[in-house]
This record gives sequence, structure tokens and C-alpha cells, in this order.
Amino acid sequence: MVAMNSKTVAVVDYGSGNLRSVSQAVAHVAAGSGLTVEVTSDPDAVFRAERIVLPGQGHMGDCTRGLADSGLL
Repeated sequence: MVAMNSKTVAVVDYGSGNLRSVSQAVAHVAAGSGLTVEVTSDPDAVFRAERIVLPGQGHMGDCTRGLADSGLL
């Protein structure tokens, strides 16, 4: 579990999506802002984050199942 604070952007890992590319893109945009980008599947860490990125996927049904299975729904 990663301890996130309010200066964190949580990239949600629900078992789908290209997390490496997404987290690198978010880190690039957030550079110099004081925000830390963290990839996490911990619901509490996502809740504590100031901002949340839910990487998109082509089929929302699969995404929803992944979120439900991980406890992040």
C-alpha cells in the first residue's frame, strides 16, 4: 500500500489499461506542480488523493468488472 497525501494524483490500477504510459503522461503534465503521481489499486489511497485518473479502456463492461473485482468500484 502506498501512503498517499492530498498532493497526489492517483492513477487507478484495476487490472486493465496501459498504466505505465498513463502515469508517465500525467507526471509530465504535473511536472513542477508539486503533485506526486502514484499508480495504486488501494481504495483508501485513491480516496485520499487530490486527483484521480481512471485509465480508459475500449470496453466499459470489462473495466467495470475489473473495478468491482478490485474493490475500487
